[in-house]
Amino acid sequence: MTRIIEEHNTSNRPRRKRRFLKASTIFVIVMLAYSVLHFLLMWVGVNFNSILLSFKSYNRNGTYSWLTGSRFFENFEMIFTNIGKDVDNYRSMLFSSLAFLVVSCFVTLPISLFFSYFIFKKILANGFFKVIFFLPSIIPLIILTTIYSISVGDNGPVGQLLNAIGINSANLFLTHQSSSWMIWIFCVWAGIGYDVILLTAGMSRIPRDILESCKMDGVPSFWEFIRIVIPLTWSTVTTLFIFGMMSVFTVFLQPWYLAPKVNTTWTIGTNIYFASKGGRALNAPAALGLFYSVIGAPIIVGTRALLNKFFGEVSY
Repeated sequence: MTRIIEEHNTSNRPRRKRRFLKASTIFVIVMLAYSVLHFLLMWVGVNFNSILLSFKSYNRNGTYSWLTGSRFFENFEMIFTNIGKDVDNYRSMLFSSLAFLVVSCFVTLPISLFFSYFIFKKILANGFFKVIFFLPSIIPLIILTTIYSISVGDNGPVGQLLNAIGINSANLFLTHQSSSWMIWIFCVWAGIGYDVILLTAGMSRIPRDILESCKMDGVPSFWEFIRIVIPLTWSTVTTLFIFGMMSVFTVFLQPWYLAPKVNTTWTIGTNIYFASKGGRALNAPAALGLFYSVIGAPIIVGTRALLNKFFGEVSY
């Protein structure tokens, strides 16, 4: 009898879980490991090395040595010296960079919000428009700028159309006078797709009960968009606005690809890129990047804190 009771108690004990990982768990770990490794190498490692280079000097034998004593901030002193020698060039570079902030935050983002709402409302052929908007985001920049330059050129479809209606397009696009606003148009065209994808994803999280309630109460689409959709997707809007502010530093190849001979379109990023290209003395460009980062980081953080106060945190 005792033996039977012991066997019964043993059979009712919870079985120990086998200590091995499922295939899905291994897949998640591998994918996360790749992402984390890429972040550590390409962001943390690169930026940490740039900070170190800001306080080093370049030697003729191709090595770097630490700056000490009164020379510790020599690279940063050189920045102010260069600004004093070429004030007009730096002023033009600053204005060109700030122009992309305006284009990204106050032109591209509102247009993207408008189109995202219509796609979210599942207008006719909304899937087709998703593909059209997203295509510029997956095509390499050099190919995209080449297509754009050819399209607006004399022999391109836009130039031929203008010539057909009597408008001379020879001096209209990508010239010294029009290069700035043509680059801005390109950035709007190329940037809408990325914003639309994120905004439609944020809007898709809005509970259908809220939208159905608005429909039953007869709320016009305009006020639904202003008072319901935007507040409930405000975290996504804030993120994209911050990304737009960062375009002051991240837009650097577009001016070079579209108007390489027009130095007035160069940005802060373009200046840093070409200062570090072709030479091994990377201490000066690293100091310049750190200098702009120290100035821009508090502004971006403060702007994010200010934008977060417009609407309260919403959980759904």
